[in-house]
Amino acid sequence: MEQRSSHDDIDDVPPPAATTFLVGHQRVWSELVEASRGERMHHAWLLQGPRGIGKATLAFAFARHLVGADWTAGEGATLDFDPENAAVRQIASGAHPNVIHIQRAEADRGGGFKSQITVDEIRRLHAFFRSTATPGWRIAILDPADDLNRNAANALLKILEEPPARSIFLIANHAPGRLLPTIRSRCRTLRMGGLDRASLLEGLKRKLSGTPVGEMQAAADVAQGSLRQALIVQSGGGVDVLNEADRIIDSATADWQGVHALLDGLGQKGREAAWDLFRDRLFDKLASEARQAAAEGRARQGAALASFCLGEQARWREAAAYNLDRKQTILSFLDRLYATRREVGG
Repeated sequence: MEQRSSHDDIDDVPPPAATTFLVGHQRVWSELVEASRGERMHHAWLLQGPRGIGKATLAFAFARHLVGADWTAGEGATLDFDPENAAVRQIASGAHPNVIHIQRAEADRGGGFKSQITVDEIRRLHAFFRSTATPGWRIAILDPADDLNRNAANALLKILEEPPARSIFLIANHAPGRLLPTIRSRCRTLRMGGLDRASLLEGLKRKLSGTPVGEMQAAADVAQGSLRQALIVQSGGGVDVLNEADRIIDSATADWQGVHALLDGLGQKGREAAWDLFRDRLFDKLASEARQAAAEGRARQGAALASFCLGEQARWREAAAYNLDRKQTILSFLDRLYATRREVGG
């Protein structure tokens, strides 16, 4: 199938729009399907959970269901669609008249993609909902809402406040704090957890057919419920990268010599996927640390770490937008992290 490119594509791995199966998330899938069979389906659904667990894949699966593509309970998976179905192929290529995918656009110059979802992308929704499409639902998939800049978020809010007839919004969100509370209040939130090991292995088997079982098992063991992370680990030798990220973030004090050696290795040509994996793991571990502190009654520490995490994510987006030195960005991040932990007793 012809496929559209995206800023977070993994080489030789079908993106969510072209993935014709879903592993895990049976509860969320059942809730969406049940809602679609009712008389008054809510217009906006917030798919909330960690990065890489299948939120966008589920959104595209539900879009196929809404436009009438048949699915079956999959062998080892939650469901399967026929990849030769006309609607399935159209959605994969971005050509279905009733489905639009809002994500980061291609950069205006120099190749690559923009670092945020801009208001221009949200304006595409106006033309989409005004166009003459085939009967039925019109589905907007926004992936992820975390990438919206302020103007884009405000523009989306205005549409959600007065949604067009027969419109459905499927909005992926990694971190709740990255989303305007007014947008959250207009959505029904479906919280999604990480995939269990069996689901990870099934997803790896289907996406990386022919890969030795032992390699897939090793990737699943360190992926923390994220199929995307498992795919990057398996394809990019990322097990060592993740182990190093865990060691660095879990250390009470910095091993600066080890950090410099690791970052020098990640900065070599052709290691972009491993670099992204390392960065994402740092933030995932930090978010988990904040949640654990809050759950254990250490409210001040949990709030401080959560606030720190959001602030650092904004700094990283700015660094990417201005093409700042990635190694120095991480070194500064770790220096501030250790200082924050000392202040709050972490």
